[in-house]
Amino acid sequence: MKDKETTADSKPRNTASADQENPLANIMVNILIPVLALSWLSKDGEKAWHVGPIYGMIIAVLLPTIYFVWHFIKTRKVNFYSILGAAGVTLTGTITWYAWNTDGTIKENAALLFAIKEAAIPLLFGITILYSHSTSKPLVGVFLLNPDILDIPRIETAVIEKNSRTAYQKIRWQGTWMLAGSLLLSAVLNFVLAIYFLSGKSDPVSYNAAVGKLTWVGFLVIGIPLMIIIMSGLFYLIRKICAVTGLAKDEVFLPR
Repeated sequence: MKDKETTADSKPRNTASADQENPLANIMVNILIPVLALSWLSKDGEKAWHVGPIYGMIIAVLLPTIYFVWHFIKTRKVNFYSILGAAGVTLTGTITWYAWNTDGTIKENAALLFAIKEAAIPLLFGITILYSHSTSKPLVGVFLLNPDILDIPRIETAVIEKNSRTAYQKIRWQGTWMLAGSLLLSAVLNFVLAIYFLSGKSDPVSYNAAVGKLTWVGFLVIGIPLMIIIMSGLFYLIRKICAVTGLAKDEVFLPR
């Protein structure tokens, strides 16, 4: 049995990466475990798992960071959600360290700082993705038209053969705007939700509980719809690519 499939012209083709990040593991480590740590572990109580707000926040921040580092060491690759998760937990820990006063109260500007953090990460990524389109390595080729999923060499060969480079570049520009636009929308919604959930929190326990609620509510009302938008956008782009290259859908994707 051959290690790699070949195209009709006998050139070797890559296969989809076996080291792609498991989305369920990503959701569990970056969302579910932090929510549990912030909501259940952070309480001050008599139950064994009530470790208090400080240790609850440490667990919520530390586990996603460890997972990010472990996955990067294993694959030497980072995916979009891992980057956002790692940046998010790092800033969450930093802001929390600043916001908690030594007398057990929360600074009045904690909600605003957290809201700015929640908006800044997707906003900066959106701006970076737009800027990257003018460089030699547009980030749409990393986060959306990913060479670990799509057979980019075959697509680009077909583009040259069909003399459709202008149309293909237009498709990539549309993909850039889809990805950047979803991130800019996420920035606005994240800011609004953070202000709503964190305003008026005056002690570490209620602060942690609000951060935990913000995490899972944000995933439900922002994360899932945006993933649906991005996936719908991807399949729209694939249809456009098939139209300008003459390739079938199963020829656009890498064999698994």
